Amino acid sequence: MSRTLETDLYQLTMLQAYYDKDMQNKTATFDLFVRSLPKDRGYLIAAGLEDVVDYLTNLKFEKEDIDYLKTLDLFTDKFLNYLQDFEFTGDVYAVKEGTPIFGNEPILRITAPLDQAQFIETYLLATINDAVRTASKASRIVDSANKGRNRAVIDFGLRRAHGTKAGISGARAAYIAGCVGTSNVEAGRKYGIPVKGTHAHSFVMAFPTEIEAFEAYVESFPNNATLLIDTYDTIKGAYNAVKVAKELEKKGKKLGAVRLDSGDLVEDSKLVREIFNAESLNYIRITASNDLNEYKIERLIDEGARIDAFGVGTDMIVSKDQPAIGGVYKLAELDGEPKIKLSKEKQTLPGKKQIYRQYIDGKFVKDVIALEGEEIEGEALLHQIIKEGKLAEKLPALNDVRDYCLKQRDALPERVKRIREADFYNVEVSDGLRKLVNNMREKYGG
Repeated sequence: MSRTLETDLYQLTMLQAYYDKDMQNKTATFDLFVRSLPKDRGYLIAAGLEDVVDYLTNLKFEKEDIDYLKTLDLFTDKFLNYLQDFEFTGDVYAVKEGTPIFGNEPILRITAPLDQAQFIETYLLATINDAVRTASKASRIVDSANKGRNRAVIDFGLRRAHGTKAGISGARAAYIAGCVGTSNVEAGRKYGIPVKGTHAHSFVMAFPTEIEAFEAYVESFPNNATLLIDTYDTIKGAYNAVKVAKELEKKGKKLGAVRLDSGDLVEDSKLVREIFNAESLNYIRITASNDLNEYKIERLIDEGARIDAFGVGTDMIVSKDQPAIGGVYKLAELDGEPKIKLSKEKQTLPGKKQIYRQYIDGKFVKDVIALEGEEIEGEALLHQIIKEGKLAEKLPALNDVRDYCLKQRDALPERVKRIREADFYNVEVSDGLRKLVNNMREKYGG
């Protein structure tokens, strides 16, 4: 099914106006960026590029799209006929997925005929905003879980996502940021993400006793099963898990883990760990869930919780404390002429730009936003991924994106990664770009 009409009406009304004035073929450059970082965020993670590429390389108005637009009584027949041959033929430069990014830095740079570059705004913003938000939240959660030693984080967010599509794309973003798997089966099928899960409280309640429920579950899944032990009483549940584990050992099998989903996770995890260790069941892992986020996980670890893995749902998939990141899409150049927005607190940077990242001893120290063509020290972050509407280079496999993200995050200064009161990372504007901005302020009276 066509995704072409997954857009705002004003994209189409602008297109008709451009078409009526024969402006549609002017060459435009737009930047997609986040103006400033949300509260407590020292960085963001670039994500969502794969969906953007798929959308742009398949952009087309189908007959049913045109037929619907006719019913609106807004557009001329001549304009609607023109849309029948509409496609994306432009160039796209992008920051690699998994790269830490900061305020005002272009995540995408689009150069294309004005009608094409304008029309794609809504889809690009919806896709990138959502993916960056989730990946950035997941990165913070994974960082908190890894404090002191590696503890797995699993995406449990599907049931609380803003629709199943958001849950699927969110699982991908979370995996890029370091989650080890997802409960989302479709995300597993579509992206190859490891799928993980256990059973619900209702499964235990469906049997006459808890021990019968556990026995039934491991009978069906004898290899590395996870048992939810807090339906009635966590400690009694732990002892029932011990009984099941001992029976599995007789069959040459091992119970994989138990999950805690309520109560005092610090004290309960300590007691459960003691119970298992006393029975020589040290190998049984303890997983915790229950409305977790980076702040709660940090507290649990600081207070000595004996937890090996965390299942995180709502707070991660919708980034509950920061559900929107405010990415924008702004015109930077038209037919070679730089363009600038001078609105108070919403000024943009004109011209075609590049980002240069500088390092000392493998750690990020400074980014410079510069005009394309300026000679600036550092690694250029924007790479061409689409040329004249076609894929310019093969996108990396998802696991490669994830590995790259984890290495990139390790290169961030620790002060920037703090989950509270993170320090600002140094992002500078080059001399050439600053001069252009000042000249345009004078020109337009800003």
